Amino acid sequence: MIISTGCKEEKKQQVRAKENNEKLFRLPDIPANLTRPNERAGYLAVHYWDSFNFADSSVIKQPDKMEPLFADFIGILPHASYTDASKGIKKLMSRVAENPSLFSNVVGLADKYLYDVNSPMRNEEFYIPFLESIVDSKVMDEPHKIRFRYQLTMALKNRPDSIATDFTYTLASGTKNSLSKIGSEYTLLFFNNPDCGICGEFREKIIASSVITSMQHSSKNGMKRLTVLSMYTEDDLKFWRKQLWKNPSGWICGYDEKNEIRNHGLYDLKKIPTIYLLDKEKKVVLKDASPEIVMEYFSKKTES
Repeated sequence: MIISTGCKEEKKQQVRAKENNEKLFRLPDIPANLTRPNERAGYLAVHYWDSFNFADSSVIKQPDKMEPLFADFIGILPHASYTDASKGIKKLMSRVAENPSLFSNVVGLADKYLYDVNSPMRNEEFYIPFLESIVDSKVMDEPHKIRFRYQLTMALKNRPDSIATDFTYTLASGTKNSLSKIGSEYTLLFFNNPDCGICGEFREKIIASSVITSMQHSSKNGMKRLTVLSMYTEDDLKFWRKQLWKNPSGWICGYDEKNEIRNHGLYDLKKIPTIYLLDKEKKVVLKDASPEIVMEYFSKKTES
């Protein structure tokens, strides 16, 4: 009998928890006339938070209730159009702005999921609408906005479809050239340090990639298909020169003699290594990409 009573009580608690969660949040019903996956995802992105009870004090007292819902929301965004994803983010930030504690919680989650370099869901393009809402909000005071203003400034630089910022690089021989003058269908811009372990892993993956190697050794309409520009932006040139043997002979290996890239924030190098893929006009195709993403991009290009 005791076991039976205990089970009944546990069941009641589960039912109450479920009812409380449903009062807090439920997914919106997607209109039946929206049949395409991106349309359905777009509707979810825009209306995801419609039923959320932002006035529920338990959300403020137990901020962990918000995190799984936020993570699911972020998971929807890549399947929607960027317009709908941005609209959904701005809508969320507008609603949480009514409560400073909840606003702070969501800002922290956005940073954790979309900006932290260790996050598997990191996505700067989705982080931008959050940053725009943060710097425009009246909830956060100006001193606390400094960090987010800087993040926004850097995030807006060298975005996909924009022309990459030009710079001058110097070879070990002392010869100088500029990014814009590299004549190639694609340029893989690889910011790295010779004593960085992950840089070494990236380097080996690029070297071992058959599709990247094939692109480097082929041409199209008389133009080389891919050039790799390996860039060093630190000061220990003696060490850098000693480590140049690690790079394939076909790579361009340069350093930033005047430290303009870092001193003037020409590129967002919050982490090293960082990879950009540029087209022949030096328009950014991929920003902050992994070797795997670059390989996937070229594999699709060669298949089409």
